Amino acid sequence: MKAARSLCAAIAAHLVLGLGLFGILPDGAMAAVPVEESFAEPIGSPVGPRNDPALPSGATGQQSETRRLSELFYQLQVLQEELQQLRGMVEQQAHQIRRMERDQQDRYMDLDRRLTQGAASRAPARPSPSVPPAQVSAAPSERDAYSSAFDLMKARQYDASADAFNQLIVDYPNGEFTPNAFYWLGELYLARSELERARQSFAQVTNLFPDHLKVSDALYKLGVVYHRLGDNARALQYLNRVRQQHPASSAAGLAETYAAELQ
Repeated sequence: MKAARSLCAAIAAHLVLGLGLFGILPDGAMAAVPVEESFAEPIGSPVGPRNDPALPSGATGQQSETRRLSELFYQLQVLQEELQQLRGMVEQQAHQIRRMERDQQDRYMDLDRRLTQGAASRAPARPSPSVPPAQVSAAPSERDAYSSAFDLMKARQYDASADAFNQLIVDYPNGEFTPNAFYWLGELYLARSELERARQSFAQVTNLFPDHLKVSDALYKLGVVYHRLGDNARALQYLNRVRQQHPASSAAGLAETYAAELQ
């Protein structure tokens, strides 16, 4: 108890000194306030004028002000500590969200890779006689180009991957993997916050290849892009299209959750 009183007395002394330095207390008031006496009452004792002939006029009010400032200082310290704890919690949650997004992206890319390989394995072993030999020889090259661009993306070499996908679209504008290339370009641009280029890439999927499997995902991503552009009305339009036109797709569940956060 004695140590606590001494600590309180020290805090009061600093506060009174600070008030004197900033001109809040009148001249000579700091010397007139007995610091030990100002915090000598037991907790819960009434605060009021004390019949102490040694105290000059106005000293009791100065003691009350000092005590009030000490309480405010303590409350400020408590609030600062709580604020630091809340900031730590927010940073931890943000880190977990970013990690979950990366994991989801990796799983999604793996699924796309397996679907693409499965489609390639179901292709006929021998070409139809009506197919020109030039087209037959070009198909493996397109598949190799797509696999190469996809592998670069999985390796997080995003610039090189974007260049490879763009080259595939130039070389095979109506190819088998062109819709996928447009979609993954949108993802790469979105990751780099190039929102307009991302919007154009996703829109190419929905406009040029309306029956492709990537349409539902592209519609969902268009909703995300428009939300980041600040157009929530357009964002909700695309998110609702996913749920209405592709209710059985995995993107429909994501669109429902995202739309609920915007409303």
